[in-house]
Amino acid sequence: MTLPTQAPAPWRLLFEKKGPIRFISHLDLTRAFHRAFSRAGIPLKFSEGFSPHPKFAFGLPLSVGTESLAEVADFSLKADFPVEAEALLSALQAQMPQGIKLLRITEAQGKLSDIAFASYEIRLPHFDPSLIFAATKALSEPMTVKKKNKKGKFVEKEISSGIETACLVEEKGEVLLRCTLSASGENYIKPEFVLTALAEAVPQGDYSEKRILRTGIFRQDKTKFQ
Repeated sequence: MTLPTQAPAPWRLLFEKKGPIRFISHLDLTRAFHRAFSRAGIPLKFSEGFSPHPKFAFGLPLSVGTESLAEVADFSLKADFPVEAEALLSALQAQMPQGIKLLRITEAQGKLSDIAFASYEIRLPHFDPSLIFAATKALSEPMTVKKKNKKGKFVEKEISSGIETACLVEEKGEVLLRCTLSASGENYIKPEFVLTALAEAVPQGDYSEKRILRTGIFRQDKTKFQ
């Protein structure tokens, strides 16, 4: 796929984030991408005004420690910059830190704000499988967590309405929680919220170690966002 000489904006980048790089902050990840574009000689378009910044935005920021198979970012290039998408992808990949795998670049269809749901796999290696029934029952009942509001005060947040699906299974000696959660606006439910609420409902479980992997992101109609 060849981008036209005067490429319309924005473009969409799909990538994975796995391994030790899951522990860097969202700000550091943003800087890593900005540096990759700069070192590859690919000029990002900048906003106008007193404080211009690169037109590059992630779709759904990850919590520190979370891995992902389904990350997206939209970006705009300066006008009159001709490049083939495959060459652009290769040039950027060469400048990315270990653990970031770029999958493809396409024309952006719709807005990043169209992301409505995200699916996750949460591995709990020390969770007792005999508690799966109790945990599954708890996930089907009303759940709340304490969360800071914009004023810095802790308030009770109801999360049950944001849990689209959730199930626990035993797999290879570990307990695996698969869930699909709301990812839109004020009803954005982090997987950590679900674990916190589950720990209160089933305190006998061992949540001391976990591995969270985002497996997909979806639109309101449940179609894959890409």
